[in-house]
Amino acid sequence: MSTAKLAVIGLNFGKKHAAYIAEGNVRGTLAAVADLDPKYEELAQKLGTVFYTDYKKMLEEIRPDGVIIAVPPKLHTPFAIECMKNGADVMVEKPIALTSEEADQMIRASAQYGKQILVGQHHRFDPSVRKAKERLESGELGKVIGFHVYGTLPKPEWYFAQDYKKLRSAGGGTVANNGIHDADRIRYIFGDVESVYAMKGNRCRGFEVEDTAAVAIRCKNGVVGTYYISDCSHPLSEYSDCYFAEKGSIRLCSSSFYAQKSFHTYQEGSLGEGFDYWQREHIIKTEKIQLQDNHGKEVEHFCDVILDGAEPVTTAEEGKKSMEFMNAIIESMDTGKVIYL
Repeated sequence: MSTAKLAVIGLNFGKKHAAYIAEGNVRGTLAAVADLDPKYEELAQKLGTVFYTDYKKMLEEIRPDGVIIAVPPKLHTPFAIECMKNGADVMVEKPIALTSEEADQMIRASAQYGKQILVGQHHRFDPSVRKAKERLESGELGKVIGFHVYGTLPKPEWYFAQDYKKLRSAGGGTVANNGIHDADRIRYIFGDVESVYAMKGNRCRGFEVEDTAAVAIRCKNGVVGTYYISDCSHPLSEYSDCYFAEKGSIRLCSSSFYAQKSFHTYQEGSLGEGFDYWQREHIIKTEKIQLQDNHGKEVEHFCDVILDGAEPVTTAEEGKKSMEFMNAIIESMDTGKVIYL
């Protein structure tokens, strides 16, 4: 069986990907890792691979088939282009970039060098999310009407040690750091977004960027919904998403990454027949869905892209649309205006 020669650039987050590859979970070998911080050389030794502080030198000497790029978003475009120029397909962590222009540069480079881009929107691999999408698209629950999505997970102080997480110009704020997953998931399930209106709060940390946001969303197909995200308020429920349709509704948790007790419970519910609302039976079906490493599944898929020419689950074009949705939320927060996409 053929294997892909893989490299990882950026080990603050990319170390998870690197370890998954080194453990032999994918159709690939960990040929090298790169990071500006020399402290990660020890990690490279533990993983049995070569360490570089100069990623361009790594590309020239190792000639990897695929590179996972896990550096801050403002660096995604130049790093991805350099990797593709040197003959590697790339998996770029979310968001694909900070601006549409940067994403377009990557898309043009992909065409120019004949290389694929997979964007790291790992919720598309989540079994609960995939099941919900299948159920809604089957039509068994009738027309899809709306949704409520919330992402609440208090982040520790060390999470904000990197300045880029505090500054708008560098891609900071909970909407850009974490909300990009929710933005992509909403688009994945309900289709492209028409307009957003958002309000922000930053009373907890007082950074330039938000730590909390509340958003009203209208999709192009007429589905409407609300979205609340905060990296300083606590989750009360194992459910993060509620999807509403004519004949029933769905509740689920949307990420294997932030696992907690009962995290992968999936529910569908409806009301029984009857004239009096309060006398109707609540019909609820609960399904336990096995926990999985969505990041790992993403890397496995990346190997399929490299070795088999598989279509990326999240293409650069899809990643760009989710980033533009994310940026519309940010623009609305900062201007107080409704933003149309």
